Amino acid sequence: MTYKSGKFYFSHDYDESEISSLLVVAHVLNETIIDLPILPELADRLDPDLMYSSISGTAAIEGNPITSDDARKISQGQNLNEYTQKHKQEILNLIEAYRFLNDHGAADKPVILSEDFIKKLHYTITKDVYDEHNIPGQYRNGKVFVGDKAHGGIYTPPKILKDIKKLMHVFVTWINSDELIATDPFIRGALCHYYLCLIHPFWDGNGRTARLLEATILQTANIRYAPQKLSNYYYSSVDDYYIAFSKSIDLKKSATPFIRFVLNAAVESLTLIKGEIISFIRRFALRDYYLHMKQQKQITQRQFDLLNLLLDHPFDFTLKSLFSDLPFSILYQSVSVQTARRDLKKLKTMNFLSLDKTGLYTLNHRALG
Repeated sequence: MTYKSGKFYFSHDYDESEISSLLVVAHVLNETIIDLPILPELADRLDPDLMYSSISGTAAIEGNPITSDDARKISQGQNLNEYTQKHKQEILNLIEAYRFLNDHGAADKPVILSEDFIKKLHYTITKDVYDEHNIPGQYRNGKVFVGDKAHGGIYTPPKILKDIKKLMHVFVTWINSDELIATDPFIRGALCHYYLCLIHPFWDGNGRTARLLEATILQTANIRYAPQKLSNYYYSSVDDYYIAFSKSIDLKKSATPFIRFVLNAAVESLTLIKGEIISFIRRFALRDYYLHMKQQKQITQRQFDLLNLLLDHPFDFTLKSLFSDLPFSILYQSVSVQTARRDLKKLKTMNFLSLDKTGLYTLNHRALG
């Protein structure tokens, strides 16, 4: 019971019939990804790609237009004048926050969240970004409105500092309780995300703080890559994100709609990550196989070079493309049309290339099965 805002419910109840199958799929996908061989070359590219993509996604939900590529450039010290200083500072803060979280907690031990930790994270996210009311790392004392009529209505969180302090104390006690620690990390992460947004303890930055806390819970539970990928799903489905939040508010004692939304996000994110890893492994295996075939004199150096070009630049092409389009034209500049035609016929016969009815060739990424 709050002092000014009536009853506030913390509940981990949810409708198992709507959640259980999604939960199983999410864990199967995660276990599959854990078992896949992640080569150092892929890990070196995948980790920063996911981080900058996640930073861009979580910032975009709050109206920041900076892309993941430009977030990377900003982290490298480039001054992109097409963006406001506020937007650039938000990105710099998120970069620092993500690095802070990556150093926090072991991967085999559930994270314990404290108010000091949450305040420190909020401070990192909002420092040096002007806001009329927000003080980085400090709870608000005043009335705010969340949402809009188009996404399920406007919600008014508890408004006085005394209530927020009380609720945040109960929140960290509850989210760190034995019962919640034993709860599935996808569920615990979603509940942490939802209830922090429901309390809305800060003037600004609540959503970014909640999403990063959720990511922390998942990554310390050995959920691979999805914690960073979720923000992109939330941004691409931002209307559903807010609607799920509003529907859960209406239920009061169950956050089932929001949990279901988060699990859908996790399943889609993990599916995309699995596909990317498998695609990389296929390319790696094909490159090695092409080299073997060249060493066995089954293909020529030029045919070997063509196949590797297609691995690096995957798009459809025609016989004419070999002479008119870069980078093929460099490889075939001294070759006759008849020789080029023989190359394509041979590689198609060996199942390295596919040919459709319109005359377009495509690299067959499943040549090895």
